[in-house]
Amino acid sequence: MSEPVEPVEAERVLTELARRGQRVLLVVVAYEAERHVTDVFDRVPAAFWNHPSVELLYLDDASSDRSPSRLQAWLDERRVGNAVVARNPYNQGYGGNQKLGFRYAIDNGFDLAVLLHGDGQYAPELLPEFIARFLEDDADVVLGTRMRSVRRARAGGMPRYKVVANRALTRVQNALTGLSLSEYHTGYRAYATAYLRSVPFEINTNDFHFDTQVLLQAANVGARIREIDIPTHYGDEVCRVNGLSYGLHVLASTLRYRLHQAGMMCSMRYRRRSHARYQDKADLAGSSHDAALELVARFRPRTLVDLGCGPGHVAERCRRLGVDVTGVDREPPRPGTTDRFVRADLDQTPLPLDAFAADGVLLLDVIEHLSDPERFLIELREHAAGLADPAGRPFLIITTPNVAFVTMRLNLLLGRFTYADRGILDVTHKRLFNRRNLLRAVRDCGYDVEWSRGLPPPFGLAFGEGLWAKLCHGPAWLAARVWPSLFAFQVLLVCRPKPSTRSLLSHVYAQRAVAPPPSADAPPRSRDAAHAAG
Repeated sequence: MSEPVEPVEAERVLTELARRGQRVLLVVVAYEAERHVTDVFDRVPAAFWNHPSVELLYLDDASSDRSPSRLQAWLDERRVGNAVVARNPYNQGYGGNQKLGFRYAIDNGFDLAVLLHGDGQYAPELLPEFIARFLEDDADVVLGTRMRSVRRARAGGMPRYKVVANRALTRVQNALTGLSLSEYHTGYRAYATAYLRSVPFEINTNDFHFDTQVLLQAANVGARIREIDIPTHYGDEVCRVNGLSYGLHVLASTLRYRLHQAGMMCSMRYRRRSHARYQDKADLAGSSHDAALELVARFRPRTLVDLGCGPGHVAERCRRLGVDVTGVDREPPRPGTTDRFVRADLDQTPLPLDAFAADGVLLLDVIEHLSDPERFLIELREHAAGLADPAGRPFLIITTPNVAFVTMRLNLLLGRFTYADRGILDVTHKRLFNRRNLLRAVRDCGYDVEWSRGLPPPFGLAFGEGLWAKLCHGPAWLAARVWPSLFAFQVLLVCRPKPSTRSLLSHVYAQRAVAPPPSADAPPRSRDAAHAAG
């Protein structure tokens, strides 16, 4: 993912910063660092001092020593005007101290925040390399890695057990996140403030595994992560990290991230505040969209209405089958995915069209998002004009998650009820169904259920289209068919709407050759208009 960076002159980097109008904040986090702090600042490249594109923020985390006053005297003696020394009134912890620095960087309009430890473990001389990588690669995160060479790490004083633990944790984390970093556990790093604004870093832990959680957030939003080689240095600084506790917290955080990505739990740390709600599952074997498309190909409708069409993934496939598709949703789909589009909020019925005027209607993974799905189904049927002919009734395909899926039952048995970013317990779901109450609700709303099927979990969506997903799909497919109420991840129904009383009465009025009375939804006619109609 990265390559070694040649030594960079501080003057050249700062000149480029000034040319671009960008600013860098050096965040120095420290606790009980009186013995090292002035040495750390003395090693900062001289070009940084009093440069208009650079500011240094020293954050002492409620230490009992005199490091803030000692550093301030050092700065005053050298007439440094672009450094701020601050002492927290309460100890915030390693992660909490970083939060203060990053929030300061965002609020004060900096473009990059570089993290440096006040105990001298990381070389301040390398600051230009971090800035250069940010400028050259437009990086969101720059990591200083010590682990590309075990020999160099050991030569720098890193204990053997730390090398082994670092490598082992990093390997597990790469497997769980899909990244290929050489190290997750370096404390020398830089973050673009544009990236920091895009993630809720302030709800991360205040402990040492804050560094891991920020990287997991970077993986979640697809941030550009770059690495540069840095030397390893272990001196007389005091290590305040409990290695066993840290390792367990790192593994737990990474596993939670993976479960979130698989839709098996939800963490506010990794919820995307702006992303496409609908994923393309049309080509995913066993998914609700794949099963619905098989039925469309079998029924061969000429016209179709896709209610809640989203970006148009399913509609586009239907058009390839030669079907004329009308999409309905709050936001328009991608261009060219539907033949026409009707903007409507499905929670605000009645709809501005007669959906059952088409040969078929799709309602895929939609009813769980509605506040009152029963009312929606009833009004969808009652506002249809042409349902009196039993032979010409259109089909309706409904899919929705099965809240009684086996993992849901086991979790409840263990006292767990965890919402997720997607899946059965998607945080945006307003109503949940199992197979039995879905069938009852659809029938009570006036629909004949012709066929139902249990669908297996979308292993390909959770774990990728690899060997593991393929091995799981066959047994899961069989189990969902044999015992759908327990092993179906989703339920699929094929229904036909029954004629409503309004539809049947229209035929009665036609036979009597009289006009039907005005609908209750229609505006009252004036006296002159009523007289003219009579």
